[in-house]
Amino acid sequence: MKTLWQLYEFHEGKVSDKWSLYLNEYDRLLSPYRQEDINLLEIGVQNGGSLEIWASYFSKANHLVGCDINPVCSKLEYKDPRVTVFIGDAGTVTTLEKITKLCSRFDVIIDDGSHTSSSIISSFMHYFNILNDDGVYIVEDLHCSYWQDYEGGLYAPCSSVSFFKQLIDIVNCDHWGVESRQSDIITSFEKIYGISFDNFPLKNIHSIEFIDSLCVIKKRKAEKNCLGRRIIVGEEAIVESSNLPLKGLHAEAPDQNNNYWSSCEHPVIELEKLKGTMQKQQKDIEEQNDIILKQRQLISDYQAKLEYQQKELSEQRHELAIKVDESESHHKNIESLNQQLAEHRQSLSVANATLDSLINSESWKITAPARFISRQVKEHHLIQFLKRSVQMGGGLGPTFKRAYKLYRTEGLNGIRRGIYAVKSGSIILPAAGSGEVDRNDYAEWIRRYDTIDENKRINIKQTISAWESLPLISVVMPTYNPNPEWLAEAIESVQKQLYPNWELCIADDASTDSNVRKVLDEYSKEDQRIKVAYRKQNGHISESSNTALEIVTGDWVALLDHDDILPEHALFHVARTIISNPDVKLIYSDEDKIDENGERKIPYFKCDWNRDLFYSHNMISHLGVYYKPIVDEIGGFRKGFEGAQDYDLALRFIEKIKTEQIHHIPHVLYHWRVHSGSTSGTTEAKPYAVDAGERALNEHFSRQNIAGRVEHINIGYRAHYDLPDPLPLVSLIIPTRNALNFVKQCVESITKKTTYSNYEIIIIDNNSDDPDALAFFAKLAKKERIRVIRDERPFNYSALNNAAVEEAAGEFIGLINNDIEVISPDWLSEMVSLACQPQVGAVGARLLYPNNTVQHAGVVVGMGGVACHAHKDFPDFHSGYFGRAKVINSFSAVTAACLVVSKKAFKEVGGLNETELKIAFNDVDFCLKLLEAGYRNVWTPYAELYHHESVSRGYEDTPEKQARFNSEIDYMKSRWGTDHYVDPAYSLNLTLNKEDFSLSWPPRV
Repeated sequence: MKTLWQLYEFHEGKVSDKWSLYLNEYDRLLSPYRQEDINLLEIGVQNGGSLEIWASYFSKANHLVGCDINPVCSKLEYKDPRVTVFIGDAGTVTTLEKITKLCSRFDVIIDDGSHTSSSIISSFMHYFNILNDDGVYIVEDLHCSYWQDYEGGLYAPCSSVSFFKQLIDIVNCDHWGVESRQSDIITSFEKIYGISFDNFPLKNIHSIEFIDSLCVIKKRKAEKNCLGRRIIVGEEAIVESSNLPLKGLHAEAPDQNNNYWSSCEHPVIELEKLKGTMQKQQKDIEEQNDIILKQRQLISDYQAKLEYQQKELSEQRHELAIKVDESESHHKNIESLNQQLAEHRQSLSVANATLDSLINSESWKITAPARFISRQVKEHHLIQFLKRSVQMGGGLGPTFKRAYKLYRTEGLNGIRRGIYAVKSGSIILPAAGSGEVDRNDYAEWIRRYDTIDENKRINIKQTISAWESLPLISVVMPTYNPNPEWLAEAIESVQKQLYPNWELCIADDASTDSNVRKVLDEYSKEDQRIKVAYRKQNGHISESSNTALEIVTGDWVALLDHDDILPEHALFHVARTIISNPDVKLIYSDEDKIDENGERKIPYFKCDWNRDLFYSHNMISHLGVYYKPIVDEIGGFRKGFEGAQDYDLALRFIEKIKTEQIHHIPHVLYHWRVHSGSTSGTTEAKPYAVDAGERALNEHFSRQNIAGRVEHINIGYRAHYDLPDPLPLVSLIIPTRNALNFVKQCVESITKKTTYSNYEIIIIDNNSDDPDALAFFAKLAKKERIRVIRDERPFNYSALNNAAVEEAAGEFIGLINNDIEVISPDWLSEMVSLACQPQVGAVGARLLYPNNTVQHAGVVVGMGGVACHAHKDFPDFHSGYFGRAKVINSFSAVTAACLVVSKKAFKEVGGLNETELKIAFNDVDFCLKLLEAGYRNVWTPYAELYHHESVSRGYEDTPEKQARFNSEIDYMKSRWGTDHYVDPAYSLNLTLNKEDFSLSWPPRV
């Protein structure tokens, strides 16, 4: 019988690799199982060769099961029917269920998976349960636990090595001498990795053996894992006879409850407590130092102020003496002045009568316009001024409307500033008295466009009074030990609402700060619309929110945190949306942050409903308003999702409604408090919120039968969609004329780097005449999956691609410019996985200029009069506006420089417009046609390529090209109204003049 080393030495099938030490140790450990009808599970199969070798090694095995997260492993085929490979994350319940459905118990389990500490511990927790008694569980490559990239380090307290070391203590639990559960010493692992060992068979761990990078855990029945009775043999005991009476007794540990190192909490927990205490003390010291400094400054200020006042008092006394002397002289002049005043009044009366007579004459009225024009021409050069005003305003009508709006909002001062702007050529009007305006000066933007004055309050109240019925809006607020001052501000922000029909439903989660109850009692006694439920036991935010929901009586629930603020017009906009949209079920608004000093900043001007962006981060968030009957139907908030409980609620909520029942209000209706403990600052403030969000998304995918998984990334979440099996054929269409260097670079980068295997390349040779290029095309045409089609028509990008689609054999079409160069090897896998999703039309890629700045990260329609690329010229590392340059999200359009779409959808909307849009904007037009047909267009940052822009076509630098380009602009304006297009994937509060998501002056709301 061959040893494992010999089987490896003469193996000629699929590739497998093992360290030489492993082969020798595996022979020692597994030889007792070779002639048994065992079941083996291997986590991480890679190229699959190890399963072939295990099949030879265990000739009588029943099942040899492999599991790997890499979808390419689905292509592995085995002649031996005992071998089965499952694709999925071994650490998930879904994959565990698939495996146990085939084979419920195993005798040998080998973990050769991702090697990260979290994966190793999670897999052990899942699969040790299904290991038979007398079975063996082996973890390979444990040396990775010392490396940072694998969540470890030499002294890392919660690495996988540390975990298995702790298990040695569990094996010896009978000798602790303290009353503790076995799982108590691994509590820190439960907290860090979000797992539980409550129902884990810890007592069945028989032994832990470390062999270099191997860890071997053997499993036995619990009764076999103790010392048993003490055996003493022989008769002579001349050295030590005290142990003889112990014969036959069981081991009994001495009481260690007074031993600090046995009765204290786990060192990691103790360390965290100590860190917390030190941080609090440091903060207290800093606060006291700040107070001392402020008091010293106050004393200094008071002393300086006192000296100044004493000096001023002396001067005032001197001046008073002088004025007393002067007053006598003034009295003498008063009588003379009174006489002169009477004479002037008489003269003025005569002059007024003469003026009235002149103004009322016909000649004066007839010559009035002429005098006005003459005066303006002389003083202000009126003709040039009017011409410039109309040009900058976009026409006579829009100019008049802007002037009238300025007058309505700012009066004559606004008109004066408008005149100044025209004279200076400024597009954004300067703030009065403050010079020019920064495009992102949010404080100035608020002053101009988001401040409620008395006139606006009157208009809002008049609008409300005209409504026939007022929906009751229930504001739900869970509280737990908030800053009492901020809590009062939050409550008062509801009381100050211009919309009157609301109730505030507060559930206090057993706050330990007595001041919180004082605040709640005070406000609830003053206002009967404020209802408070006091919980007897702390249950965290989900249970507390559900308690607040129990006292709700309205049909609409608005969520408010205990330290945040609603602007006074918030519920008015919500109510108006409900009344104007009878079928609406979910409402969300824009939001900003408010710091500890009450300053507003970091506004998030959101787009309309964007499913793909919602899967990347919770774009609903604040202010979120939900239809109460559906909230009740889905069971309210779920315990266990604290920190992302509203994300989980929204995910379950949208499963019950249609897309058109979600409404976005493009106004900032929520001020989210930024402080050290809130998730409004960074996700680091509440890391458990990140994990809860990931679980909520994955469970949503499972409920919706979406094949894939979601993982947290540093700026949100990433959805990984599974590719179909078998992979669909993708036809990559590359039009070109000559441009040998670029098309060669393009094709070679595709063939050498692309990991997606099932594609064909169709080169459209449009009248190339370069001998080298033609020779290269001829060489390409001989390759297995590359075709070259000659098209001698004049250059028409749309027509070239449409004709190629007719020749394409693929189920999916990839439109590729000849100046594209692949960066990320899985670019096509990513784009196809998205294009396979229901209702997805075009999928766009992240394109970079050669200098690593962004060329394309989605297209905003209406920007620049037609359309522009979002985040253009941003540095590669920049995440963009609220992460939109680094997460999957939908845009109204994506560029055809690199675009994937199903052939069915392409033909359904008629392909590219080869009549009116031969060169420019055909991709934008195509994407808008997809939207019109009910599809959505998705952009992904995980398909990354270089774009050497317009190398073949060049620039619009001739009169003919400019005329054609202008006609294409005119077509887009007439067909789609791009000069006034409201892009649902963009915000009316953001500019159409720049690609950088800066503020719009004024907003278009």
